[in-house]
Amino acid sequence: MSDVDEAPRDVAEAESVTETSESAAPGAASDGVAEAETEYLPAPEPGAEEAPQSSTASEQGAESEDAVGETEVALTEDAVVDTEVAPTDCTEGSGTEGSSDTEGGDEEPLGFSLPPPMSKMLFVDVVLVLPSTHPVVVLQEADFPYRELRIPIGGPEGIAIGYASRRLATPRPLTHEFMTRMMESFGLTLDVVQITGLQGGMFTADITVSGPTGQRVLDCRPSDGIALALRQTIPVPIMADPDVLDRAAGAAAGSN
Repeated sequence: MSDVDEAPRDVAEAESVTETSESAAPGAASDGVAEAETEYLPAPEPGAEEAPQSSTASEQGAESEDAVGETEVALTEDAVVDTEVAPTDCTEGSGTEGSSDTEGGDEEPLGFSLPPPMSKMLFVDVVLVLPSTHPVVVLQEADFPYRELRIPIGGPEGIAIGYASRRLATPRPLTHEFMTRMMESFGLTLDVVQITGLQGGMFTADITVSGPTGQRVLDCRPSDGIALALRQTIPVPIMADPDVLDRAAGAAAGSN
């Protein structure tokens, strides 16, 4: 091969090398710039991207706390105003309406009235006033004005009351003595005898008995109630309605 042929080949190789280097140079340069930019680009600080969000959340929390604080202050101020105003209103109302209610309560009735308390009576005796053939049991008011109440009874009842008041023994138990023993055996107690009314010249009464099953009020004749009361070991009170005393009681026979 001649030197002339080798010269163009060298020139072609040189040009190809030049083109290769030129084509490679821009890439290398770009890579170098990228590497330089990569090397000198500051690394992001941890939490830098989350900081704005956290700051925003804190700002929102602060705003909500401020709003809650303002609401509480407003409510407190309203409560203070209500508290300061309320006593004035109540005072005005109590000064007028309260006093009128109190005065009206003393003057106006409740719609019903309690019955007057019973008057305690004391047994005096059983007497027979001629020409009547019926005995009369005599009771007297224990407190002033010491009115006397006379109740006509039957002959057998008068005898039973006379025996009971004098504690006289009998060969066989009489009716009221038998009833007293029966009550004791069943655990019954006679609490009180009450003379409750007067209708057409006839007196009405009842007794109150207590036992294991409770308390019972039983209707009875005044003579039976008095005979039972006098038969009890423990004294039993005998009471009378004040209306009965006003209608049937006589003048005081003497103080007790």
